[in-house]
Amino acid sequence: MRTYLIDHENNEIIIDLTKTVMHGREMVEFDFSALEDGKRTREQKVKVRKIAGDYFVSFDGLTWKRVARQELPKRIVAVDRVYDVYRGYKPSGLSNGEAGDLVTQMPGKVVKISVKPGDEVKEGETLLILEAMKMENEIKTSVNGVVKAVHVKEGQALEQGVLMIELDV
Repeated sequence: MRTYLIDHENNEIIIDLTKTVMHGREMVEFDFSALEDGKRTREQKVKVRKIAGDYFVSFDGLTWKRVARQELPKRIVAVDRVYDVYRGYKPSGLSNGEAGDLVTQMPGKVVKISVKPGDEVKEGETLLILEAMKMENEIKTSVNGVVKAVHVKEGQALEQGVLMIELDV
């Protein structure tokens, strides 16, 4: 799954979950990487295990640290910036389109379309599901509006930068 970290100046960091491996019921291994200028950087592997109701993480498989249970954040504070966190989608208006345009950020296949022209949609509502990198991503709107046009069909393979849905806002 792709996660976008975007600050108030629209600077972004893209993090991809590239692989998940289950090691029995007690441990899961994740491979992450950052995408910078179209190139994969900072590849990292992390293992997570649950023991007696607590979660522990390891980056080397030898040293384990207990982590507090937490809800997924909507914001991350870095040393000099505050980033909004978007999982699986980049909101309309933060890409190369108008405020109501939903444009693909990575190649994928349209799995399901949940709206049709004329439908009224609210901020955060899932408009379609796009399969990318073997993960299903809910594509949501970040604005209230009315669906003006749907430019894709279920089962259609898309390249990056394709206008999928237009909204009147």
